[in-house]
Amino acid sequence: MTASLGTFSAALAACAFVVLAPDRDAAAQQVRDAAPAADAASPISRIPPDPPPMSERVQWVFDLKWDRGDVYLLEVHKVDMGRPHPTPRAMGRFALELYEGPTLIERVRFDFPMLGVPEPPDAGLKTPPRFEPKLTTRIGVLFPTTKRGTKLELWDRARDIRWQLPWPPTEGPVAPGDAPRDAGAR
Repeated sequence: MTASLGTFSAALAACAFVVLAPDRDAAAQQVRDAAPAADAASPISRIPPDPPPMSERVQWVFDLKWDRGDVYLLEVHKVDMGRPHPTPRAMGRFALELYEGPTLIERVRFDFPMLGVPEPPDAGLKTPPRFEPKLTTRIGVLFPTTKRGTKLELWDRARDIRWQLPWPPTEGPVAPGDAPRDAGAR
């Protein structure tokens, strides 16, 4: 009986190999069929990648305020860092973006303190407290001084809203009617 089990196991293994062996020609054809055509240009993202970081000794400080869902530019001033500092690359919900014509030449991402990703309420007892509806907070964002650029925008990436900021900025407090102005969603 052991000989018949051994023979049966060998026959079963051979059948499994034949059944499970990949058809290489069919698999290669599936890969070719699934691949996009070489001439079909489909953009992965409509958001341009971060440009190479600028390195400047003098930086602008944009004093920004979040007040119950509205963003305000309070003041702009310069600070001398003593030596050139490259713009850090980080993730954040908000970004200051400097354009020269249609070309993005600098992007500084940041988050307002205490403003996290809103969680959808589950209408139950375990719904976490929400800070966003009544939150008022401020942040100073460093941005390199440069003679380049024609347009500066503040972008709320979560809501896809952009505001025009003055460029080049002038030092001092910003009048309430001056900024930010809605540039419309893109």
